[in-house]
Amino acid sequence: MIPPVTRRILQGALVLAAAAALFPAAGGAAGTPTITAAATKSEIQFEKTSKISGTYTIDGTTPAAGQVVTLEANPYPYKGWSPVDTTTADTAGAYAFTIKGDRNSRYRVTGATPPAQSPEVPITVDERLSLKLHYIHPGKVRVEVGSRHPSDIDWGHKRAYWFVAEDRSKQFHYVTKSLTHQGHHGLTRAYATFPIADAGRYRFYECIKVSNAEAMGPSSAHRKCTKSDFLRSYKSVYKPQLTITSYQAKDYAPAGFPFPSRVRSAASYLSHRAGYTGFAVVDSEGRLSGQDIHRTFVSASVVKAMLLVAYLRKLDAHHQSLDSNSRSYLYPMIHVSDNSAATEIWRRVGDGRLYSLAHAAHMTDFSIVGIWARAQISAGDQARFFWELNDLVPHQFLHYARSLLAHIVSYESWGIPHVARPHWRVLFKGGWRSTGRGQLVHQVARLEHGASQTFAMAVMTDGDPSMGYGITTIEGVTARLVGHHALRASTVQWPGPGGG
Repeated sequence: MIPPVTRRILQGALVLAAAAALFPAAGGAAGTPTITAAATKSEIQFEKTSKISGTYTIDGTTPAAGQVVTLEANPYPYKGWSPVDTTTADTAGAYAFTIKGDRNSRYRVTGATPPAQSPEVPITVDERLSLKLHYIHPGKVRVEVGSRHPSDIDWGHKRAYWFVAEDRSKQFHYVTKSLTHQGHHGLTRAYATFPIADAGRYRFYECIKVSNAEAMGPSSAHRKCTKSDFLRSYKSVYKPQLTITSYQAKDYAPAGFPFPSRVRSAASYLSHRAGYTGFAVVDSEGRLSGQDIHRTFVSASVVKAMLLVAYLRKLDAHHQSLDSNSRSYLYPMIHVSDNSAATEIWRRVGDGRLYSLAHAAHMTDFSIVGIWARAQISAGDQARFFWELNDLVPHQFLHYARSLLAHIVSYESWGIPHVARPHWRVLFKGGWRSTGRGQLVHQVARLEHGASQTFAMAVMTDGDPSMGYGITTIEGVTARLVGHHALRASTVQWPGPGGG
């Protein structure tokens, strides 16, 4: 006869053995209920789908056919699990769930009979990103980056910082900041407009300061985002673009006219000419280039264009009209380059207004000591001045100023207008005189074709063997810029008095 204590021990052992047969221990060993789970895609775009599937077995081999399995989710910020879907295992114990991307989440599958739980399956959800680039004349790009994401993630009215790395530079530099905008359906947009200094390849990087960036996309896509966060190398941020909070892209900025190859051709030509020279071009995209663009020269009569604009700005500031007395000096000063008229206009405007105009035109090399004809100018400053001419002249006087500069007397219309007309409308001013180096011949012009193609150029020469040689130099540079290489040179050898 078995003692009562021993009998109770044996009965407990039998119960445990039966339970072990039905509910094997965890760990995946034989006899353990097991649920496997894997995703067809571990990274998907917002609102795209992936499948989580696996098998449910009672003892590692026997299918838990017909048993209920539950899909549970723990979405960012990972505060807990909740059921999202249920299904039943088929005869082979297999199951599958389709999930729709909402935000970064962790998933698991559980079964009740016998109790089992799958490993966690993380799913990364990327925003649906869009990029629009619009090149704005002159020399700017408007960028719009869009992101679709869950509407309860609010990334609107956040500060975005923008950085640019141009050409082959490996360093980004800060260019601007903006505020994001978000609609009612989870669409965040970041906008910015900024200049691209050089034509060709460039990269831009944009980042937004938000507290919940990790809700979308991989952790590697997120970076510190501040204006002072200097980006030393584009390699440090060049990741697959999966989030608007840290976005980089690249593109090619359009080249302006004259094309860089033509500017290089003109520079090569000028480098083989005698004398002390410099030339500059502000192309149709507003980009300044050339050769020795900051080299200074005695202005001679080129400064008369500045005298014209400075005087018109004075009239505007004093709310005065353009009367017959003013016209009697301005017209000969420009049309035939009359020096006496220039002296009278200079007396009326003074050096101060010339310096104010130089500042408004973003000149960096202008100076004047003594008479107007001895002002110091550079090709870069003068090209920029003619490029910005329409903005520098008061509106009510613009037609008058443009007409004067476009209709200079024919015997002074050598150089740039001789080569570029009639294809281009040319507004220009020249200067010529003898110097201690030899002969000085300058010319500056604004060239317009149609409504959108405009550029400005300046050619400065001193120490020429003759006036004719300097004129030929200017025409040679112009021909290479506008493409008229075989055009017959003008026969002007002496432009007449009034060169300054």
